[in-house]
Amino acid sequence: MNRKVSVLFMLVSSLFLGGCVVQPLNSGDAPSSNGSAPSVASVATVDDAEAASLGAYRLKPRDPVYIRFSGIMDQQTLDLVIDENGEISLLHIAEPIQASGLTTSALEDKIERLYVDGAIYKNVSVNVTMTAKVYYVQGEVSQPGQFQLMSGTTLLQAIAGARGYTPFANQKKVTITRQGKIYTYNAKTLEKDPSKDVKINAGDVIKVWQQWY
Repeated sequence: MNRKVSVLFMLVSSLFLGGCVVQPLNSGDAPSSNGSAPSVASVATVDDAEAASLGAYRLKPRDPVYIRFSGIMDQQTLDLVIDENGEISLLHIAEPIQASGLTTSALEDKIERLYVDGAIYKNVSVNVTMTAKVYYVQGEVSQPGQFQLMSGTTLLQAIAGARGYTPFANQKKVTITRQGKIYTYNAKTLEKDPSKDVKINAGDVIKVWQQWY
């Protein structure tokens, strides 16, 4: 009798376990990587090397910079001008450091590494900005260069201030590099609806890309 009960129990158990099979996930259940297209601008976060290739501004001698420190007590801010050798001097750092040739985000990383790797501070956060009220226009414009920022200056006004487009300009691809991010705009769309035109900030780098025929 006990043997029959044991056999019956094993049979029921095997049937029950056989039904508990984990089904593989269908590929259709996986999250889609396709997002909706942006209506006016797309935004990308880039590293320093990529930002430079896309037109991110690199610091030069005589550029004024404002450095803000967080997480430490003995210094909070520095208001400096990069010297003729492209260098700046920092508290507790014996030798001047090279600043020219770097983007502001690269200079932030360099300063943080110097303080942390040198065991001067255990934790420190650094923010570097340019204090001059200027912006830059590059690429396919008639007069690229540095321009004084006036209150309320917009992207289309900045391009007009650089004497407009060259014959090779791709008006559908205009980028603004701002604090490590690249914003891409279609200037033709902005011209059709000026209410969507964007304001320019100090330190912005505008680039009009080339049209490939």
